[in-house]
Amino acid sequence: MHELSIATDLVNTALRTAMDNNAKRVISVTVEAGELAMVNPEQLEFMYDILVEDNMLKGSKLKIETVPAAGECTYCGYKGPIEDRFACSCPKCGLTLKIIAGRDICLKNMELEI
Repeated sequence: MHELSIATDLVNTALRTAMDNNAKRVISVTVEAGELAMVNPEQLEFMYDILVEDNMLKGSKLKIETVPAAGECTYCGYKGPIEDRFACSCPKCGLTLKIIAGRDICLKNMELEI
């Protein structure tokens, strides 16, 4: 269950950002999670809710936006969505795609009360 470590890093980053901006409280946190990051949104939200019980994030809403997987083929030039997330093969020529999107998890933005 790597959602706990992801949620911990997310909460720590959000707290640091809120304090750096002299926030009174955090209203919402928006996260981008790539399809290939293998994150369960329900588990991430559950872990987040547990970790924010005793800090200025308490009561904040976690918003998770899914980033579609995309790749490019250095052989035939295809650039676009990855249809088979497990094979990551080019739909035109069948060779392995270079992943260009959908692998990362990042804090996109936060809504703060200053």
